Amino acid sequence: MLCGVLGPRGTFSEEAAKLYWGPEVTVAAAPSIPALFHMLGGGEVKDLMVPIDNSEAGSLEVCLNCLLEYPVGIKGEIVMPVRQHLIGAQKYVGEELELLISHPMALLQCSDFIHHHLSGVRTEVSSSTAQALQIAGSESRKAAAIGNLRAAGIYGLKVIEMDIQNQSNATRFLHIGRESPHIRAGEKASLICSLPDTPGSLYKALEIFALKNLNLIKIESRSHAKKQGRFYFYIEVEVGGAQELLNQALEELRYYCHDFKFLGSYNRRKVDI
Repeated sequence: MLCGVLGPRGTFSEEAAKLYWGPEVTVAAAPSIPALFHMLGGGEVKDLMVPIDNSEAGSLEVCLNCLLEYPVGIKGEIVMPVRQHLIGAQKYVGEELELLISHPMALLQCSDFIHHHLSGVRTEVSSSTAQALQIAGSESRKAAAIGNLRAAGIYGLKVIEMDIQNQSNATRFLHIGRESPHIRAGEKASLICSLPDTPGSLYKALEIFALKNLNLIKIESRSHAKKQGRFYFYIEVEVGGAQELLNQALEELRYYCHDFKFLGSYNRRKVDI
């Protein structure tokens, strides 16, 4: 199968895809998460593996926006411990470095190390950790990037410092497909909705799940990119064996919301690397 991942070669998304589907999976890289969803919508790839949130840096808003905008569903997830390393064309020492490059989430994941060892170094952001390594390898300045060991090997770079991530650093990736999501057996479910602009509307929506003893394990509010003044909520529900109760809750919520999008029921997987 052909799976879309955030590129270029050597990203954590590619690593997650190979852990999830196996090393034989074929991946196609895109320069951004919106570009990935566009590839999926155009039939260029069968599925996607995209980051949704990180234990240190929080949710990736661009992914939440794409889940709202595109006709897609969630088919699974994988939680992967993330080891970040300081990498450059040469093994520079900290006081030599003139430039630090990485994806904004990777910089947040390594904030403690950066604060204590690289606080005076100029920082620039990239669209992925692998792209950061590409840039660092071609920089005329003494530059380093934050990324993984596999990417360092791909681009012929040297590890300056191992394991610079904050403690308990893990990223959750979603398996996204084009198929219309349907309610099926799964450990958890996700949905997006917008609510009436009235006092207590969120309380009433959450009460639907509470009365059915369904645990909400994630709820986030985001402004709607295309509807000024409108907000939507991304919600994840722990299902367990309560599939019929979930069905009932979704039907009640559907009629209460301005907009409602069910993203699917799915299973979760954790890996140790």
